[in-house]
Amino acid sequence: MPKQRLASIAEEYEVPFEEAIKIVKDKIPEEFVTGSGKNTWISEEGQAIINDGFFINEIIPKNFIGHVLKECPNPRYNFVYSKEIGKRVPVMIPRQLRGKLINKVICFEGIKDATGTSYRYIKR
Repeated sequence: MPKQRLASIAEEYEVPFEEAIKIVKDKIPEEFVTGSGKNTWISEEGQAIINDGFFINEIIPKNFIGHVLKECPNPRYNFVYSKEIGKRVPVMIPRQLRGKLINKVICFEGIKDATGTSYRYIKR
């Protein structure tokens, strides 16, 4: 599926455009969004995130893209730097990818709860 306008996606989900653009800016990485205002386009990867439950605020974690710097002392985590967050954060990595993501760019999600924010790797 090619790029799609946010206005048509908002119509499809029966959500006001202003609310849809607010959610897109908050939940989808900037790399998947082009244009501005009513001329906002969502890439295929962004549409996949939308199809996974776009307008359910409680369930959708915030997605980020970052550069893996090194492994943490705990091998379940890697340190990842994200421009959007502005610092390096520990990201939980699946067992089969341990030691294989150094110096790679990955997608990960941030999950907020009572104790703070935790991050985990997601497949693109």
